[in-house]
Amino acid sequence: MTRHGWIMMAVVAAGLLGGCNQALPGSSRQMDTVDYPAAFAAAREVMSQYYSLESHDVDSGIIQGRPKEIDAPHERILSGSPARQVATMRLRKEGDGIVAYASVAVQRQGRQVLQQLRPGTDSYTSVPNETPAEREAATTVEQNESWRTHRYAKDVEAKILQDLYRSLHPVPK
Repeated sequence: MTRHGWIMMAVVAAGLLGGCNQALPGSSRQMDTVDYPAAFAAAREVMSQYYSLESHDVDSGIIQGRPKEIDAPHERILSGSPARQVATMRLRKEGDGIVAYASVAVQRQGRQVLQQLRPGTDSYTSVPNETPAEREAATTVEQNESWRTHRYAKDVEAKILQDLYRSLHPVPK
């Protein structure tokens, strides 16, 4: 085997053994030394002030909010697709303290764009040859939706983490 072959094998092996240490999207904040069950209850309370909760699991430390529709500026000149925020909070024990991670993804629906722009499917006849039922078959609305993450709302993430920190460490009056 050539020298380059050995180098490539070593790089692939190192990648497989080491894995990817990619940072998760969103913001994080150290909550200092607090009781984990109390921190999780406070996190659940804070998240419920911003989003209705879809699920929460104490063991994994994940709190998932339901998607929330938002008014966002149009991303195209003539029109825009619907937008929503999807929020997730994670609590994790690190050393003596707890770290909270908040992620608020701003997503756009791509279904309307996909339906309008279908290159290569138009036969250029005056009579449509597919009904809407044939195009979408027997699928649900959720199956036909295509949401893409465009950015993360760092300002909302910071507010959520700040409110959580304040609820765990109230300022004496």
